Amino acid sequence: MEILDIYDNYGNPTGKTIIRGDKTVKLNKNEHIAVAVIIIENNNKEFLIQKTSKQKGSKYSLTGGHIKSKDTPRETIIKEVSEELGIDISSDNIKSYGFICYDMPLRYIYYLKKDINLNDIKLQKEEVEYVKYMTKKEVKKLIKENKFLESHGIIFNKIIK
Repeated sequence: MEILDIYDNYGNPTGKTIIRGDKTVKLNKNEHIAVAVIIIENNNKEFLIQKTSKQKGSKYSLTGGHIKSKDTPRETIIKEVSEELGIDISSDNIKSYGFICYDMPLRYIYYLKKDINLNDIKLQKEEVEYVKYMTKKEVKKLIKENKFLESHGIIFNKIIK
């Protein structure tokens, strides 16, 4: 069971929490859960893209996840990269792009320029089927073909012009 903080429209925790997946709770218009998402780009101008597991919808996506209660968005993205990819980015220069509100969650956006060797990645198979590097053109094609997680496509297009 994951407990998530509820945030206001400005990204401030309200002091309220929700159990992830509890469909009986309805949030008000100005209440949001939050997720953190990271765009990882190597020195060849390619992006580390994951194909989500069948349980997660088999879509292409960026790396990210829900922000658990008491965690910061930055702590969350470091944990998610570690859990899903087995890579430690805690001492890397992670750039924050703030957040967008798309659908209901606030989506905190991060960017990291780092060459990650695909052989060093240890996938969390419940979440990720595989990862690969893709060019901007390849990612944009997946977005256009609706093969990319919609919210992650919006984030990618917003940050990568």
